[in-house]
Amino acid sequence: MEIPIKNKLAKKELFKIKRMKEVIKTTDPHGHKDYLEIIYLEQGAGFHQIDFNRFTVKPHSLYLVMPGQIHSWELTEIPKGFVAMIQKDFLLDQPLYNTLFQTFPLSLPSGFDLEAAKETFSDIFRNIELEYTRGLSNHEAVIQTYLLLLFNLLKREIRDHQAVPYPALLKDFFDLLQADFQAHHETAFYADQLHITPKTLNTACKKFLGKTAGAVVNEKLTAEAKKLLLYSHRNLTELAFELGFSDASHFNKFFKRQTGVLPGIYRKGIS
Repeated sequence: MEIPIKNKLAKKELFKIKRMKEVIKTTDPHGHKDYLEIIYLEQGAGFHQIDFNRFTVKPHSLYLVMPGQIHSWELTEIPKGFVAMIQKDFLLDQPLYNTLFQTFPLSLPSGFDLEAAKETFSDIFRNIELEYTRGLSNHEAVIQTYLLLLFNLLKREIRDHQAVPYPALLKDFFDLLQADFQAHHETAFYADQLHITPKTLNTACKKFLGKTAGAVVNEKLTAEAKKLLLYSHRNLTELAFELGFSDASHFNKFFKRQTGVLPGIYRKGIS
């Protein structure tokens, strides 16, 4: 995919917060280099696309754009709010360090509706901005404390799952999967790399994720396939090879089994 990667942080800058530009705009899909971006909008309307999820923009929405994710805006009203950028090392040794920067599976949703708690979240972002702007002694530690409060409150907003750290075995599995999912689709490969049996890996996945290791691999492949179908202009044969399938037919069968529709139909539906 020919998607630009933007870096809004200066060299060695680990944290930055600024106000959202108050302009109505439509942006091309892009990613951000190695940092987590938190966007909290107190006003605005339109749409915000993050990977293959399309969110309706409304007041008191919060969005998390993880490293490696792609997003774009279609704003129809002037937005007002905050954009915070966090390098991983800024939260080194903090309790939520591993949870926040786990890109697969995502530990937190990409979008939140915070209307019911708007005063609390608005105050947090204003306090973070004040600490950042004033730059008094120990201000980074104070900002880190506010960020931990922010994410603990976001965990309270989650209804269908909890943001909890996974055991080291699963984290290692996720890291391997991130690196090798295109070349290796088999549970046995990942078990072998982890020096365990497929049964042990499946047992751990079922305990903490409620699904087999094979299902996790398939979820990763499906998510990446959806992203390619949305953002890439390559044909289905090219996409199949990029994702490690021997031909378009095998890719079609896999995608329909996972989603219920053929990839070509899915692409037309989101274009």
